[in-house]
Amino acid sequence: MVGDPKHLSDLTKIEADVRIVCRDCRYEDDWTVEALTRHLRLIGGNTTWSEITRYMTCSRFGCGSRRLKALVVPYARRQPNLKRRIGKYDEQLIGAAVGVLQDIVARSPGREVATLDLRFALLVVHRYIRDPEPIRELWERAGNAQRPAASGLQEPMAVIRYRLEQGGWLAPQVLPQDARRWVWDSPPPKGWLPRAGTIRQDN
Repeated sequence: MVGDPKHLSDLTKIEADVRIVCRDCRYEDDWTVEALTRHLRLIGGNTTWSEITRYMTCSRFGCGSRRLKALVVPYARRQPNLKRRIGKYDEQLIGAAVGVLQDIVARSPGREVATLDLRFALLVVHRYIRDPEPIRELWERAGNAQRPAASGLQEPMAVIRYRLEQGGWLAPQVLPQDARRWVWDSPPPKGWLPRAGTIRQDN
C-alpha cells in the first residue's frame, strides 16, 4: 500500500495493526484492528483513517494528550512476547494489581472474596486490557462463596493475564518443569525426588 489507508478496515487486507503515538510524550500504544474498531464505536469515534485519533487521548498514565498520530504496523514487524516500552509507574501499577489478584485467587476456594482490594485491582487492570468480560466474570464469581469448583476464579484470572501479555503489558510466564517424584518406599532412581515425607540420607 502506498500512502495511508482510507479506512481502518483496509488494514485487514494488508495484514497490519495500528500504532497510536503521542506527539507530546512519545508513548506508543498498539491496537489490533478489531480492538480499535470496538473502542472507537464505544467513544463515538470514526473509523475513517484521517479521523481515527480525533476523540482519542494518550493512554499513558499522567499524560492524556489529544495530540496523537496513527501509524500502520505490518504483522511482520511485530515483536511477539516482548514487553512494550512502558513507564516505570505503569509497570509497578500493573505488577501490584496482578499480585493482588493472584493472592486473592489463591485463597478464594470456598470463600467469598469480593473485597475492596479485589475491586481496586480489577479497576487498575481494566485500564490496560480493554476487555470488560473477564473482569466482570471474576468479580461476580468472587462474590459467590457457593460457586462450584468448575466456576472458580482461575479461569477469568488466566484470561486477564493472557490479555495483559497479549498487549505487551506483562512478560509471559515461564512455567518450570514439574519435578518427578518417586511414590514408592524403595530408593528413587537417578533424576527422581524421594517420596514425600521421606528423610533423605546422604552418604
